[in-house]
Amino acid sequence: MSDDKTLLLKTIPPANNDADQTLYLPFEAVSVGLCQGDGEITASYIFSEDFSAGRAPDNPITINNAAISRHHLQVKKQSDGWWLYDTASANGLFIEGERVLIKQKLVFPVSVFFGHSDLHLNIALVKQTAAPVLNPDATVLLPPSEPRLGQAHIKRKPLTEAEAKARFLADNEAHDAGDYTKMLRKIIHQDRAIRKKSHHKIIALLTLFFCLAIALAIYQHIALNNTQTLAIDLFYDMKALEVSIAQTDVKLEDSAKALEIVLNTINEEKLHIAQAQIQAEREKILAERQRMSQERKRLAAMKEKYQQYLAEARALKFRFPSTAAYEDDLILKVARELGESELELPDDFLQEVKKYIQYWQASPRIPQTLNNIRQNQHLSLVLSALGNAGLPPYFMYLPLQESGYDDLAIGPKTRFGIAKGAWQLLPATAQQYGLATGPLTETSEYDSQDQRFDFALATTAATRYLKYIYSTEAQASGLLVMSSYNYGDTRVKNLIKQMPDNPREKNFWKFIQRYELPKQTHDYVFYIFAAAVIGEDPEHFGFNFLPPLFRLSQQP
Repeated sequence: MSDDKTLLLKTIPPANNDADQTLYLPFEAVSVGLCQGDGEITASYIFSEDFSAGRAPDNPITINNAAISRHHLQVKKQSDGWWLYDTASANGLFIEGERVLIKQKLVFPVSVFFGHSDLHLNIALVKQTAAPVLNPDATVLLPPSEPRLGQAHIKRKPLTEAEAKARFLADNEAHDAGDYTKMLRKIIHQDRAIRKKSHHKIIALLTLFFCLAIALAIYQHIALNNTQTLAIDLFYDMKALEVSIAQTDVKLEDSAKALEIVLNTINEEKLHIAQAQIQAEREKILAERQRMSQERKRLAAMKEKYQQYLAEARALKFRFPSTAAYEDDLILKVARELGESELELPDDFLQEVKKYIQYWQASPRIPQTLNNIRQNQHLSLVLSALGNAGLPPYFMYLPLQESGYDDLAIGPKTRFGIAKGAWQLLPATAQQYGLATGPLTETSEYDSQDQRFDFALATTAATRYLKYIYSTEAQASGLLVMSSYNYGDTRVKNLIKQMPDNPREKNFWKFIQRYELPKQTHDYVFYIFAAAVIGEDPEHFGFNFLPPLFRLSQQP
């Protein structure tokens, strides 16, 4: 190349007459690195012709910095070398601390600084006697033959996309394929083989994981079914034992009262009865109570085992924590404590309870009632009576629905009489469980002689009545107790009595599957149940009071 404005193109034919040819393009260029103050190169360029740098986007080197002028500098390739021009920049150009005045010939390598900042260009000369272009089908960009006249484009044997694909990716090699094509084909096919093996491994692993997941799901399903079956069987064994204990408690209470009446009669009438007979009756009652104590221990052990089954079932039925899951767990807990099998919960029960929780949230009744309980100190009395009777503490919410814990409450007149007091006992029930009803029984008036208005006496009578229902017609089902206690529709009591006398066949779930609850009884049961759920975590449901059962545990 005698004249550096003349571009020399030399084609060297391959020895094997391959269609691929190599182009050698001799030229001189400069490499430019845009550097920060710490010397880090943020961009690299190679130029074989003039170039400029500045903030304007039309510069080959565009620098987005307020200290840089729109067209800060220009580097020109001239016959005697490369020259740097300051294109009227605001902050100037500096080389080795000296400002460039208009223009300066570059001695490579060189660092050109923009103003007094640390931002600079590192420029070095790149000389190549030959620039090989290995692919003859590619477009080659060459330096211009004249400055600023643009770039020359040389194309040889252009291939279409389909031809290139067929040439390099075909299974069989073309007869005129050259060394370069053969090399690329070899690389491509080797890569294909490696990828194919990798894909096979991935597919095998995914298949293995899928099979393991299916096996685990089947195992979990079988294990869950087995655990639930064991838990349900144990639950109804517990309920049968609870019924037996409750029935024995009722009989023992009646026997003890009968013996007390006999002893009082003997003392009053001065009758002479063999002391041995009396002592034998006492020992019989004592022995039965000791037996019941052992049965209660057995029941406690069964409940502990039942809790283990429930924990296993929950572990096998994984759920992500959520507000809905938390509320579901509260509902299940209350159902379990009220004697219903949570593992056989009807599909729509959870949503029905949540609907009644919303009713309570829109009403001031619960806070007002709890305030009434706190002022009258009724809570400890009620829970003590329920505990002594072996009844679930959630029955404390029954007077909430009956009267709002109003000692002086008087119900409407019915064909069974007028219910009075916080527990809304009817005259016949009150008398059956030892309460005097007073002369104004048949009127809707307060009667100081009516013991139903005495909260302590009424609580004792109501608890005895609940215990009787719990141990007989309800078969230890708390929700059937509530259904039976509500006298809104005696048909419900009759339907309950028609069911088989065993907890597995006589429980609330079986009842609502077999019969339709009248609306009044349905509302009654679900209002009480929903209130019990709210009482487990009032703050969660938007109420500003402590859980009633927690409050009692904190009392001295």
